Amino acid sequence: MRCSALATAAWAKLRPTGNRVTGYIAVGAVGALIGTSLAVGAGASGTRPRLADIGAWLVSSEKGEVAHAHGLTGAVDGRVVLPAGMAGHPVSVARDGDTTLVLDERTGRVVRIDTAQLTAEQSADYGAAGLQLLSGGAYAYVVGPAQGTVQRIDPARTTPEGPPVELGGRPGAAVVDGDGTLWVPMPDEGTVVPFVEGRRGTAIEVADAGHDLTLTVAGGRPVVTDRTAAAMKTLTVTGVRGTFGLGDAIAGADPADVLVPATTDGSAVPVLAAGSGELVVVDVRSRGTTHARVPVAGQGPGAPQLLGKRVYLPDESTGRLLVYDTSLSAPAEPVPVTDGAGELELFVRDGLLWVNDQDGAAAAVIDADGEVRRIGKYGTDVPSARGPGDGPVEDSVPTGAPATWVQQQPTAPVGTAPGPGAPAPGPSGGVSGETPGPGPTQPEPEPGAPGAPQAESRSGAIRITFAKAQGATPRRYVLKGLMPDQTVTPAEVGPDGPFTFEVRGGSCEEQYSFTVVAKYGSGKPDKESARSALARPCVAPGAPRNVTFTPDRGGHGGKVSWQPPQGADDTLTYTINGPGGTAETTGLSHSYANLPNGRISSVAVMASNAAGAGAAASGWLDLRPPPQLMRIVNNANDGTSVGIRSEPHSTESVRVGRIPPGQSPEVTVHCRTKGQEITHDSTTTDVWARHTYYDPTLAKNITGYTSDHWVNSRSNPDVWECE
Repeated sequence: MRCSALATAAWAKLRPTGNRVTGYIAVGAVGALIGTSLAVGAGASGTRPRLADIGAWLVSSEKGEVAHAHGLTGAVDGRVVLPAGMAGHPVSVARDGDTTLVLDERTGRVVRIDTAQLTAEQSADYGAAGLQLLSGGAYAYVVGPAQGTVQRIDPARTTPEGPPVELGGRPGAAVVDGDGTLWVPMPDEGTVVPFVEGRRGTAIEVADAGHDLTLTVAGGRPVVTDRTAAAMKTLTVTGVRGTFGLGDAIAGADPADVLVPATTDGSAVPVLAAGSGELVVVDVRSRGTTHARVPVAGQGPGAPQLLGKRVYLPDESTGRLLVYDTSLSAPAEPVPVTDGAGELELFVRDGLLWVNDQDGAAAAVIDADGEVRRIGKYGTDVPSARGPGDGPVEDSVPTGAPATWVQQQPTAPVGTAPGPGAPAPGPSGGVSGETPGPGPTQPEPEPGAPGAPQAESRSGAIRITFAKAQGATPRRYVLKGLMPDQTVTPAEVGPDGPFTFEVRGGSCEEQYSFTVVAKYGSGKPDKESARSALARPCVAPGAPRNVTFTPDRGGHGGKVSWQPPQGADDTLTYTINGPGGTAETTGLSHSYANLPNGRISSVAVMASNAAGAGAAASGWLDLRPPPQLMRIVNNANDGTSVGIRSEPHSTESVRVGRIPPGQSPEVTVHCRTKGQEITHDSTTTDVWARHTYYDPTLAKNITGYTSDHWVNSRSNPDVWECE
């Protein structure tokens, strides 16, 4: 029975969704659990099965507890009572792999959850309120915003692993990426500081000093949102990898009202302007952006979370989740969580959205299909701490049916059963044996307006999707708001859809908004939708291709050239970062001059447009002089050999080799340089050639300098200056 209940819940995940992998992994995990139960028996002697891996720890601050809920069923399969004194305090959970840590945000005490014994006995006190606890990749950190410090701690012992590292300023909310790298925003400096394998790295400049910065881990990778400049940037430990503009609607919002989640399950990051309901979803991998308007008037939305095709907004004024379905371009039914106003905690883990009321019993888990399961954190029949004489922890596979749905499918009203002696109802609702009369005439539905359009920026186009009109069925839908340089396909949409237009043309420098008009005909009035959110007919470009460097003859400079990013069809601006700083151009090359020879310098080229900037493509400026083969000249057979010196000077250097008189061997000339003036046969020069001569007597190569009287590198334009 226990196996059957869990398998039923798991197979429900295999319906087609935007996250099939999660479903397959879930079934694999369930299969492993069922197999274990059949092989050794649930609760068999000597076994102590682990808590479900597809699950999450949920805080109950009021009771001073954390409960572990199963992701597939919503059942609570473990509970831990926190140490005395933590009840009623705000706490946060940091989990990575098998390690689960809890921070008392009022006292600074860090506690480790022993998931095998369901206890919380290992702890350390960091003695300050308002700390932030993070863990990932076998590393754990305590960040002190007020102290301006980061301290690495031992996730198993909870004790410090070193002294606090001074940041030199007040940090914002930090995150840990999928590799275990800690990222700390420093808004006053406009930088983000990475800690790689526990060690502080070089600060990355991401914004002007004083800008409001928020970090997100999107699909395991760090993203910073500059809420002041309405820009989003992807990061690596070496710098900014890509930039995305969030548009005028976000730029016009109060930075404090621009809400971004701390983590997302994939590469798409939702951004909400809480005051206006402007929603932008940026896919930092594909570089596509979707713009919509979500009705939030009179609500108190928190940071949005994206799962599958739905964006969830915690409405703390009512204790429910507002839902916007990007696949339907329309709001969906809200998800009730609590009975009234209150703060809701939202996070995504294992392809599931978790929502928790830390101050009460309510919690829920939502899958990618939008199905919601209620979690009863205060249930009594839940495994908890094991004492010395207690038996083993029971298998955590839930024994009953899946937990109650928060959202139930609507059912038809149920009539009252007929009383004794009453005639049974007929097949159409009347009394059996009677001929039903004509039903009441239904009023003709009124014409309605289509839903507010959703705008998706694409390369060279804007894709408009909308929800069909409610009420009467229109004959067709048309798009309104085109500029003279724009075209739309199709010209009209029929009553059965698909409810999509594609607008091509326009300028990437401009943002456009459209409405959809439902045409009813037959004397009925047309109905126009609300305006779409602003969108550009472009996306941030990718990286330039084929970055190459062609040196000038003689070196000291040359030309860097590249090809446009794949699929780029707009006029782009290219930023070149190389020797001497940065430069910009709209062409496909940039020239350098007056550089020293003998060096290799890096160069990076990044493409940008009004929508943002893509990743940089790197190359090298190689100004090492190319070697040339030449012969020794003017070496008379007069008994005097040609010297090879350690420096370009006959007296302030040592002789490292000699070429016998009368010989003109081939040498490899590396470059030429200025040195001591030498006069020979009435000719004076200060040029010396650096070359390599193979000495057959010594059977080895000798490299040094020889006056150009005996090499004549001045006559060869392919011989570069050494520097």
